[in-house]
Amino acid sequence: MNYGNTFESFSEFIKNNINESTDKAISAFEKFAEDNKVSTFFCYVYKDGKQLFELSKNANETSVFGLGSVSKSIDKIAILKLVEMGKIKMSDPILQFGFEMQEDGINLVNYLDWDGWGAITIDHLMKHKSGIPDIINDIPDFNFHYGVHGKVKDPDKLMVLRAVSKYPLKFKPGTGDNYSNTNFWLIGKIIEHVMGMSYGEAIKELILKPVGMLNTYWAYDSTNPPGLVESFVLDQKTNDLIQKFPIKACDALAIYYSMPMYMKKFSLNFLQNTIMSEKSRI
Repeated sequence: MNYGNTFESFSEFIKNNINESTDKAISAFEKFAEDNKVSTFFCYVYKDGKQLFELSKNANETSVFGLGSVSKSIDKIAILKLVEMGKIKMSDPILQFGFEMQEDGINLVNYLDWDGWGAITIDHLMKHKSGIPDIINDIPDFNFHYGVHGKVKDPDKLMVLRAVSKYPLKFKPGTGDNYSNTNFWLIGKIIEHVMGMSYGEAIKELILKPVGMLNTYWAYDSTNPPGLVESFVLDQKTNDLIQKFPIKACDALAIYYSMPMYMKKFSLNFLQNTIMSEKSRI
């Protein structure tokens, strides 16, 4: 399925059909999946805290799916847990978390806009209000040098920061909105810095172990975990299904694979305030 428009269309479908009878909602969902050539899915549909139904195609609740950008919700909860633990504040400027890199008094990263970057906070990253360009879509030379066409498949922190820092911010931090995967690459590095361990180990301690998400896999370690469903991407130009594209190491920093049954546990823990406080959730 197409990762962008199809998911957004599905969200609209849920809003428009959830008040229908269960039978009508199921029929509408099945037609939606057929029209959009969704090859593989498993879903639970809830309303007012109660499960209405579940539906699937070529999968069950123990099938393993790539979470894609849904992984960002895991990052957000990890950050809020660090706030609850008193380790960070949402208003903290991000440069203090290892991004103002120096060696012998020399800046290893020369930000085009030092004042702008100095004003960016964790809150701006979480809300996509930083103004930082998207490393996947806004910085072509990054993918040329370090991505699918480049020799460096797994760029280190210095390489990523140098690639991003030479581009202007899209707006003054806090004054606009721009969906940027760079925001969550930075959040992953902040979590590493604060926890003093790899991002994957930190998320395991903060989220996966407390929730009991045992068979959840960090894409940086494995992009082909056991039980992974066979899936395809809908090509918007040809309307044909094509094999999913491989995830590069840099993209995989903050991406997970998990099972529907564990994502259900994750969601219920969130809604029932057992993974963090009600204050943080609100």
